[in-house]
Amino acid sequence: MPSERSWQPAPAPKELPAPAGAYSPAIRAGDFVFVSGQVPKNPATGELEGDDIRAQTRRVLEKLRLTLEAAGASLDDIVSITAYLQDENDWGAFNEVYGATFRPPYPTRTTVGAGLRGVLVEVSAVAYVGRS
Repeated sequence: MPSERSWQPAPAPKELPAPAGAYSPAIRAGDFVFVSGQVPKNPATGELEGDDIRAQTRRVLEKLRLTLEAAGASLDDIVSITAYLQDENDWGAFNEVYGATFRPPYPTRTTVGAGLRGVLVEVSAVAYVGRS
């Protein structure tokens, strides 16, 4: 018999399909929302959206926004981001789109190179939704 957990899956955005794998798109744990890695795939077709790092980054950050909103949070609530780049040389272009999306003070961020099987960028995040 599974034990009760102190966290719960957050509601999934209506605009995005259920995950294909064994994971939750977002988890609410107390005052935090943890968002699984988002990739630039079209939810209706499963096809990649965007031919370059800038376009794929914009799509990934839009999916991140939708996922957070469904969980009762926003991009402004993000405290930490982990970004995975297929090619580390795309850091500058990724950072350009990222910097235009977020506002200071920026969340913490770790950016790493990763084999992403044709996807140029994937982003996961942690948001703090506790209110003073």
